[in-house]
Amino acid sequence: MDWEALWEAVLGSLLPTQSGSRLLDAAPTGIFRSPLFWTWTALLAGLIGLAYCIIHIGFRSAPALLWLALLADAVALVFVRRALKWRYPI
Repeated sequence: MDWEALWEAVLGSLLPTQSGSRLLDAAPTGIFRSPLFWTWTALLAGLIGLAYCIIHIGFRSAPALLWLALLADAVALVFVRRALKWRYPI
């Protein structure tokens, strides 16, 4: 395996491009001060936490309530993301 090429691919995906990263381009729009952005961030953290809990408990022994919460969180995340895209079209 070519470790040097893999290392360059990983670093290349993390470093901003020459035209600037999309994150830095979004800063002047005020998206980071928006309650929608913070709601999206909290929903994403909740989704990751729920997924971790389900994995930790085990897929087959996880309660149905966790699966429903994960599904509801994913749907809410999609709607909030669409609202962000509509409000801040960058």
